[in-house]
Amino acid sequence: MEPQINQVKRQLSNMGLNEYQASALAHLLYLGETKATTLSKASGVPNARIYGVLDELSQKGLIIIRPGRPALYTPLTPKEIADALVTASREEIRKELVVIESYRDDFESLSESVFLKAGTAEQRTSLIRIVSVGDVSLEETKKIYRQAKEKLYISTRAMEYLDEVKDELVEASERGVDLRILMRKPSSLSQGDLSKQEQTIGYIRELLGENIQIRYSDAVEIRGCIIDPDANGKAIFLVEEEGVPFFLREAALTAHPGVAKALGSMFDLKWRFDSE
Repeated sequence: MEPQINQVKRQLSNMGLNEYQASALAHLLYLGETKATTLSKASGVPNARIYGVLDELSQKGLIIIRPGRPALYTPLTPKEIADALVTASREEIRKELVVIESYRDDFESLSESVFLKAGTAEQRTSLIRIVSVGDVSLEETKKIYRQAKEKLYISTRAMEYLDEVKDELVEASERGVDLRILMRKPSSLSQGDLSKQEQTIGYIRELLGENIQIRYSDAVEIRGCIIDPDANGKAIFLVEEEGVPFFLREAALTAHPGVAKALGSMFDLKWRFDSE
């Protein structure tokens, strides 16, 4: 059983607990309600540290302490522990973001006063920047939609995220931007994705009428969007990976005109010769 306990300990460490906390909780999950001294012997956490570690786990909402002589300690269920750790991490990230955002304006203002003022180097546009798929990539996508001047090319499976970007899409249409969406062929989709795609297309037509062109291809190897590929374009894209959840994927963001132009050419070729 010890190998399995050690695996649980490693997972708890991966989820943010320190060495002593992870070891104590992993062994407590195995033992169930027990005394601190017993847990100390089983987990290898020194007797001088075990009470402090258990108090820390209690404060994190991962165990229950039953007062007595001696006190007894009980773990929550694995699901309750996972939920508590996720919630705590989200709250910690939220607090960190608030702190970083509070410094942002001052940082930008102060940094602009010294940025490249030595005159010894030119600013170069980076090739790509990696961003996580989810809220971050969605915000970057909306920014790119807002910046489109002439062309906005979208490559997607079923555009399940339409609700989040519809305002930016409508604004681009009102600016006269050439809007094109390349989707997977309905026959290549699962029943669930097909239903989403049909709903999305109906909604797009309600929003934009004939101000948008939609075509279909057997495969959409790259998902994302490209704007103005012929003139200082930008793009955000990720490689299609069937079966890999979004939280394990990364997207590439580029403002490099050469990369945007190449992606635009790929989209144009696919649009003309590999879609209908």
